[in-house]
Amino acid sequence: MNSTLARTTIRFPLQVSVDFWWTDDSGTQRQGEGHSRDVSEGGAFVIAMDRPPLGAVVELRMDFDAFADGTRALRMELEGRVLRVEPSLVGTGYGGFAILCKTAMLEERDESCEERQPA
Repeated sequence: MNSTLARTTIRFPLQVSVDFWWTDDSGTQRQGEGHSRDVSEGGAFVIAMDRPPLGAVVELRMDFDAFADGTRALRMELEGRVLRVEPSLVGTGYGGFAILCKTAMLEERDESCEERQPA
């Protein structure tokens, strides 16, 4: 195996909903949704119908619900560049894309604000 292609971070199999945004070649803001297949400190792989093109700068948001053990709800936001785009599997419409993470932020999510309905 070529040492320049060896992974330097551990991937964690994590399946959560992902919202993502990118700007296409015409300057139009695009968005999509899917779910993560795995996440590492260096990037993520997302399964989705709509996929940004190779090389696009993309922003991802993943929300983690609170757990019964008292673990608080969290939100992870990533920004990175698309390294690989995998075509749709026959008959599903779903393919995937991998990003190399440039920035990452993990913060507590205030569910009380998100759950409120407008008056």
